[in-house]
Amino acid sequence: MTDRTRMPTLSAPKKTFALVEEMADCDGPVRVSDLAEKLGYTRSTTYKHLATLRELGYVRKTGVEYSLSYRFVLLGTRIRGRSPLYRASNELIDQLAQTTNETAGLFVKQGSYGVNLYQSTSDRSETIEIDHYLHRTAPGKAILAHLSDDRVSDIIDVAGLPARTDNTITESDLLADELANIRERGIAIERGEQHPEQNGVAIAFEYEDEIAAVYVVGRADRLSSKRLEENIPGMVLGTVRRTKELL
Repeated sequence: MTDRTRMPTLSAPKKTFALVEEMADCDGPVRVSDLAEKLGYTRSTTYKHLATLRELGYVRKTGVEYSLSYRFVLLGTRIRGRSPLYRASNELIDQLAQTTNETAGLFVKQGSYGVNLYQSTSDRSETIEIDHYLHRTAPGKAILAHLSDDRVSDIIDVAGLPARTDNTITESDLLADELANIRERGIAIERGEQHPEQNGVAIAFEYEDEIAAVYVVGRADRLSSKRLEENIPGMVLGTVRRTKELL
């Protein structure tokens, strides 16, 4: 879509959602002054947005600090429950986690970023936050490899290639080489790119107008060598195939 045909937008909702996303990234309740400083808003503007969200039930206030309410969880649960991708894969993801004895999940492209739609853990693994930057994880790179070079460039223009660890790919040429290898193998592997002591495997697939990836992630001392490059990828591929059969 060109600039001439782009629909006009409103600035106020953009500020509200920027505030919501900033609060979601905080470890706990936050003060108005801290939010205003981080976002570059005035205290008055920040307070008005918070007051509106509080009136609608999306923000809670405790003393002089604010936090997001569980109402966002309700919305997310409703959205996920209606997703054919979630309904087709959740039980298979559970099986994958138990079979591999690691953390498994389904990651879905949303705009220039990704969303962890579902995750399951085995007895010895733990819940792992999957980075929403596509270039920093196995499922994200698997999704990027499903896109054309032009679309990958568009995503980089929006999201950039920020580093999270010393192993994160931060140069577009190196990312292009990585994506070419993923396309050839059909498998994406991460080695300490999201967390220093974490490795992962992912395989992407398309459903209608969405691109998703099934993944397995775990501690590098358990998920390495042949298990990382051969054994786990075969199990992930089986889960992808069964998911696609159910869609």
